[in-house]
Amino acid sequence: MQPNAIDVSQSTVLVIHDDLTIRYELVSALKGYGYTVKTAEDSSEALLYVRSHPPDLIVLKISMPEISSYEVCRILKADPMTEGIPIIFTSSKDDIAEKLEAFESGGADYVAIKLPQLAELFARIHLHLTLRHLQMHLAQKNHELSQAVFDRVGVLKDLQRANLLLHAQKEAVIDGIFAVDEQGQIASFNRRFCEMWDIPRDLFRDDGIGHEFLNGSPLGTFLIKPSLPSVLTDLLETTYDQPDVIRNGEVVYGDRTFDYYTSPVNSEQNKLFGLIWCFRDITAKKQAEMRQLQLMEDLQKAKEEAEEAVSTKAAFLAMMSHEIRTPINGVIGMTQLLAGTELNPEQDKFVRTIQVSGEMLLSVINDILDFSKIESGKLELENVPMDVRAVVRDIYDVQLAKAREKSLKFEVSMQSHVPPFIIGDVTRLRQILLNLVSNALKFTDSGSVRIGVRLVADREPIADRPFQLLFSVSDTGIGLSNEQMQRLFQPFSQATSATCRKYGGTGLGLVICKNLVENMGGKIQVESKPNQGSTFSFTITTQIAKEQPSYTLQDSIKKNQNNSPVDRLGDRIPLKILIAEDNLINQELAMAMLIKIGYQPDVVDNGLAVLEALQVNHYDLLLLDVQMPEMDGLETANYLVNHWHELQTGYERPTIIAMTASAMQGDREMCLRAGMDDYISKPIMMDSLQRTIEKWASQSDQAIASTGLIAKTNIPSAIDPAAIHNLEQINANLVGRMVNLFTVEEAPVLMQNLRQAIANNDLQEVNYNAHTLKGSSNILGAKALGKLCLQVELKSKQGDSKDLPQLLIEIEQQYQIACQELAKLSS
Repeated sequence: MQPNAIDVSQSTVLVIHDDLTIRYELVSALKGYGYTVKTAEDSSEALLYVRSHPPDLIVLKISMPEISSYEVCRILKADPMTEGIPIIFTSSKDDIAEKLEAFESGGADYVAIKLPQLAELFARIHLHLTLRHLQMHLAQKNHELSQAVFDRVGVLKDLQRANLLLHAQKEAVIDGIFAVDEQGQIASFNRRFCEMWDIPRDLFRDDGIGHEFLNGSPLGTFLIKPSLPSVLTDLLETTYDQPDVIRNGEVVYGDRTFDYYTSPVNSEQNKLFGLIWCFRDITAKKQAEMRQLQLMEDLQKAKEEAEEAVSTKAAFLAMMSHEIRTPINGVIGMTQLLAGTELNPEQDKFVRTIQVSGEMLLSVINDILDFSKIESGKLELENVPMDVRAVVRDIYDVQLAKAREKSLKFEVSMQSHVPPFIIGDVTRLRQILLNLVSNALKFTDSGSVRIGVRLVADREPIADRPFQLLFSVSDTGIGLSNEQMQRLFQPFSQATSATCRKYGGTGLGLVICKNLVENMGGKIQVESKPNQGSTFSFTITTQIAKEQPSYTLQDSIKKNQNNSPVDRLGDRIPLKILIAEDNLINQELAMAMLIKIGYQPDVVDNGLAVLEALQVNHYDLLLLDVQMPEMDGLETANYLVNHWHELQTGYERPTIIAMTASAMQGDREMCLRAGMDDYISKPIMMDSLQRTIEKWASQSDQAIASTGLIAKTNIPSAIDPAAIHNLEQINANLVGRMVNLFTVEEAPVLMQNLRQAIANNDLQEVNYNAHTLKGSSNILGAKALGKLCLQVELKSKQGDSKDLPQLLIEIEQQYQIACQELAKLSS
């Protein structure tokens, strides 16, 4: 078959190019020639396509992103399934370095193209497709001729022509080829083979025969020549000793690495015709793999070192937090108690000085811990409804006394269009404002300080659309120069050393504010002139809140207007409280605080003593220190939650509230995972302790009995009146919202999940849904339903599923009763 008779118009051509315009031009033109054209815009896509649908030819752009074009070529040439596909590299320029590397990587051709002049490229494509089809045809023809050689002498010319074409192809390939026949005589080798092994081309020349290539000469004659590399000699001898074995591997010659493949050449009747060796230079590939391996090792080492450093830093900060906060807890707490006693003016002055110093030290520690959280990327923000006016009012109330001490004018300006309720982190917003206002009051000796809040945009915000609020704090204080303002937001830096000596501080407050503001989707900036005051302003990105927050401006005003004495908490809500704390100062402090609000607590100093005390006396509340000897707080809480029934106390497990001096990210989650119900960070403040006790008192049976509401309020017996009363005290509208949330949204889903989990005997899911339903039921006073859920929860933890179906029936009945009575109550 003549080359010009080969029809390649139906061949499949894969075009790999990241330029859409050029790719389109090539596809359109190639289809016009009758080719089937496929495209890929990146190397990864191309490799996936070739492995699943090998084309007849590939047109590959010389420079591709991600995986380089040369590497794509090497990958395809290394795969036996795709190594025969001709690859034509294309480039916008004719660069000799690119061309050499293209051929070294296995490319069949290199064409510099410039749109719209593509004639040369199409000619090369047609040529290589013709050669590929010709090669395939010649291989087939050669096989047919080999079988028919003894019967048909007339095909000798075709065989010779095929051999010449194969020889040309052999010389054109990038692999080194060497072959012997079944008698061990040299059958073939190519120029690339000689170049790879640094063999002179005339080494295999026999002057007696006169042929350039010594076909028919014994291999053994040349293996003893010193010009032949010993590595190659050993490989040829080893392979020839076992000619029927297929071998492949790698050999090193000098500074180069070759991939070799050797295989017997057999007839269809399994008759040995000879042996063939193929060699490919993979030095560049091996070097790339070594570099990649070294890089991965370096990255892994760096990652491990970074993780170790972060872990060490976190552990150090947690330890220092605990060690420092423990004595500060005693200092501030005892000072609070001492300030509440009768003191003469001089003693009162001393106590106030101690209290202020302790709070300043606590502020320094909090700044350092906040900064460490920000630096490690572990600072998390809440997104809950808040009353922006209540936040500003609280800041004003707290700082008003300081302004009056310095006879400063202290004002608040709030734009009327600012929505009353927004979404955000109320604690962190309060922290930013408090820091800026404190600084303004600190650095202002005369004049005024003003807090302003307004919308950034002129138009009023719309529900479900983000908008920005601008907060500003202006003063008439000492002001700042341009040079001083450059240092403001740098860690551990203040405007001047004189400022640090006179006013104190860590130099972290503004850094923390800046990071908090940026995490809230805003920016902070300052305008100032020396001796003319400063204005610090920041923006936050927020949305209008759909629900009213639990704490509003009205609550803030009532808090400050209500100066009438109230009964002690212990008189209103009598509880039996156990303190577990190993530090003597903290023991005394906790006892003094609880006694002051009306309780007579018991104290133990380790977890084992907690278990003993709970078996002797009935306790409603357990204040549990996290770090204790014998058995720490986490272990104790975990045991009480999972093994309470084993203690056989005869009463329901008390509420567990963690007390810890740590303040690192995840401490609260760690305590809650251990089974604790709540978390108080040291130093413990009286207000925080009282609020926490009030929060959980609604779940105490003694608190229910002490309210005396059963006889006064006509609420059905399935609902505990104390729980409803507690919700009403928090917010008059809260009962209706909580009942609707329980009966319509949450409880039906939990009940359905519980039914399914019991039917599937999925005890883990049973435990989760029963525990969640128990908590919701207790909050609304559905104690009977809560107790049934507790039984299911305990049985699921013990792996006992025997009575769960019967308990589910009782839960269904009690759930219907509770929903009916809650609906009446809500209406």
